[in-house]
Amino acid sequence: MKKYLPILLVAISSCVALPKNFQTKDEIITTAIGPEDMVFDSITEEPRLLLSCSARRKSEKDYGEIYVYYPETGTNKILKHSNEPSDLSFNPHGIDLLKVGTDLILLVVNHEPEKHINSILRYRVLKDEIVFQNKIVDPLISSPNAVTGFADGSLLVSNDAKKHGNVWEVLFKMRKAQVVFWNGTSCTVASERYCFTNGIINKNGKVYLASTMQNKVWQFDFKDGKMLNREVIAKARGADNLRFDGDDLLVACHLRFLKFLKHYKDARNLSPSTVYRINPTTKTRTVEYFDDGKQVSAASTALVFRGELYISGIFDPKMVRKKRNASNLH
Repeated sequence: MKKYLPILLVAISSCVALPKNFQTKDEIITTAIGPEDMVFDSITEEPRLLLSCSARRKSEKDYGEIYVYYPETGTNKILKHSNEPSDLSFNPHGIDLLKVGTDLILLVVNHEPEKHINSILRYRVLKDEIVFQNKIVDPLISSPNAVTGFADGSLLVSNDAKKHGNVWEVLFKMRKAQVVFWNGTSCTVASERYCFTNGIINKNGKVYLASTMQNKVWQFDFKDGKMLNREVIAKARGADNLRFDGDDLLVACHLRFLKFLKHYKDARNLSPSTVYRINPTTKTRTVEYFDDGKQVSAASTALVFRGELYISGIFDPKMVRKKRNASNLH
C-alpha cells in the first residue's frame, strides 16, 4: 500500500464519524515489524498465528519474515524459509494458508521493487520452517495485494492497480484493477473494473472481495475461474483484509486517511482502527472493535481464535488480543 500513500489524502475524504464509547484496554502483543496480514494454523502443531511481517515505512531498514505466535503459551519465533532461489528478495504482503493434498501450503504476495517483480510465492509449511515450492510471475499479476487459494492448488489474486505504482489510478479512482485466477499453469482475468482491491477470501463456492477505495465488500459465485453475480454485502470505508469467523466476515478498516498518512510518516501519530463484522446472508454490519490508535494504529487484519479477537496493523511491531463479549457487538 505504501507506494500510494502520498496521494491517498486527496483521493479519500477523512470526514467519517468514528464509533463512540467503544474504547477498551486489551493485551498488547509484541511482534516483528509490519504484521500486515495473518492467518491461523491449527494443523502443523499446537495452534499458532502466522504473521506476514515486513518493513513498510521508507525510513525503515529492509526486513521480511513470517512471524509465529502461539496464543496458548504466549511464545513466538521466526519461521526459517528455505530452498529459495538465491536472488529472491523476501518482502511478504498478503498471505493465505490452505491444505493442498497432504501438504499445508502458505501463499505469499511478494514484492521485489528493486527488480520490478511482483509475484505469488508458494511454500510448504513445516513445524519450524517454510520450504519454497515455486514462484508465480505473470503480466496479469500486475500489482498484487492479497491472495486466496483453493484445495486443488489454484488461487485468486487481487491487484490494487492495473499498473504497479500508478498513482493516477488511485488519485482519479480509475477502475482498472483486476482479480486474477491462476489455474496451476497460467493466469486469466476472473473479475475486473475495480479501484484498489484489497482483501480476498473464499468459502463454500463463494468469493468475497474488499476495496479500500470503493469502500465496499462484495460477494461472488465462483465457477470455472470466473467471479460471477457480483453483489455488495456491506459498505466499509477503507476496507482492508478479510477473514472468516464462523459464517461471518471480519474486515479491518481505515476510516481516517489523514491520520493514516500521518501515522505512515511517523509512528507517534496515531491512526484509528476499526473492525467490522459482516453477515453475508443478512448483509448486516456491526462494529466488532474500535480503537483511537493508542492500542493499534492502521489495523489491517482481524481474526478470532477461541473467543479472542486478534488485530494486527500495517506498520507497528505489535498486535492486540481482546476477549469478545456481548457488549462489544453493536
